[in-house]
Amino acid sequence: MLKRIWKDPVGSKVIAVGILGVLSLIYAKIISVSDDITFSEAYERIFEIKIRLIYVVGGIFLFLLFKRIFTKKKGYYSSKQKKLREFNKTTDPNTDIMFRWGVYFDYDTPFISDLTAFCTKHEGPPIRFVNDRCTLRDCENHRNRIDLHMVKNLIESDLIDRWEKIK
Repeated sequence: MLKRIWKDPVGSKVIAVGILGVLSLIYAKIISVSDDITFSEAYERIFEIKIRLIYVVGGIFLFLLFKRIFTKKKGYYSSKQKKLREFNKTTDPNTDIMFRWGVYFDYDTPFISDLTAFCTKHEGPPIRFVNDRCTLRDCENHRNRIDLHMVKNLIESDLIDRWEKIK
């Protein structure tokens, strides 16, 4: 129950103030007994404690340093989003055209960007399409232009379907 309250933004502050209040009362009691003064005088002495600015700045610096060292770094994408981002290329077996793209997310909806087509009918590395066709004139893919908007729509439809199955 205490853990649940601690995660609540208001509850954690109430608990922290309570802890500080109890610690200040304990400190005042120790001071009153050790210095042989009244409890109220010891409690008032707490408010007269002077702390140099360099100690405050140093404490904040050390806190931020330890926080940076010991906090677990979370990635920008969740594990499910990372899995979907691996789906970033496909090859059409009929035309030997390879499509590559990047997968990104608009809130929780996936979309693709930087869709690029490559011709794989030739020996060697795939050749990037220019003006929606292969750059080699004797290639079949040079005669047929592709509609990148239609291809992007089909890939995003498949991507959304995969996303719904992962979630």
